[in-house]
Amino acid sequence: MKMRFCLLLLFTSLSFQAQELHGLKNPILNRKNELRIDFGKIILNPKLQLTYEYFIKNRLSVGVSAMFINDQEKTYNSFQGERKYQIDPFVRYSFSNNNRSLFYAEFFSSINGGSNDKIARLNNVNYGYYDRIEYQYIDVAIGSSIGYKVYIAHRFPINLNLGLGFNLFNNSSPAGLSRVSFSTGYRF
Repeated sequence: MKMRFCLLLLFTSLSFQAQELHGLKNPILNRKNELRIDFGKIILNPKLQLTYEYFIKNRLSVGVSAMFINDQEKTYNSFQGERKYQIDPFVRYSFSNNNRSLFYAEFFSSINGGSNDKIARLNNVNYGYYDRIEYQYIDVAIGSSIGYKVYIAHRFPINLNLGLGFNLFNNSSPAGLSRVSFSTGYRF
């Protein structure tokens, strides 16, 4: 009985040591935080998007993205209106076993605000006419996206993300919300 207990204790300690060595062999797993900046939005539009991601487990992470738009530039889009800000908390699940190059699915919510133009029928005393009216909005959206991430030198991620969400509450807000990013950053 003592021999079985000693063997069980030996194998248990070896398995814990092997798990510890596995974490040391793959330095990506030891780094749980990641900061990214979206260079695609900076190049194409006067937008700044920053992302923080925390890795809970090997395949599961949570994070938040914040996008701010320069008020001097007009970035009106008929699909999305003119957004002034967007804050997106998200949850990601990786489908790849490889930690250096992975595909993932993401579910996000978005608090967004800005202005949106709508065409409305207005009535005068003698006649009716159509005019474009600008509405200010604040809304909450939910959506999903897919993406691909690759790490260079175990620290520098390059991330591509494509997704779509829908605003829920405000009728004057745009119906849809895209989540497109090409970002790079640092994992620590």
